[in-house]
Amino acid sequence: MSEFLSATQIASYFSRLNAEARQQDPNDMDVQASEEEANFTSARQAVTESQIVIQHPISYDQYDLCAMAKDDTLNMLKLPMLQHVCESLGLDVPRPPVRKKAPYMELLKDITRKCSC
Repeated sequence: MSEFLSATQIASYFSRLNAEARQQDPNDMDVQASEEEANFTSARQAVTESQIVIQHPISYDQYDLCAMAKDDTLNMLKLPMLQHVCESLGLDVPRPPVRKKAPYMELLKDITRKCSC
């Protein structure tokens, strides 16, 4: 008689143990998961609200959006860049994404109009 267990026996033991744990309190695990999700969502929202502040001049990467809007050169940016800039600034981008520059340029012009420059 051997005192060692095979890999299959060990895997079966832990599989049964896990199944028993799930059957005992499935509601507790669901409640805990939903609480963790709610905490994460509220924490993410608090961080987002506290860190996103539009500063003067409004810029993204090396682009001075205020100057570009004033000089009417936003159309020099390619569509994917316009989409990315609008999303990163937290603007209401069209869903699903539009394959034209005009809506994104208008969003950027709107926020630059509100800027003190």
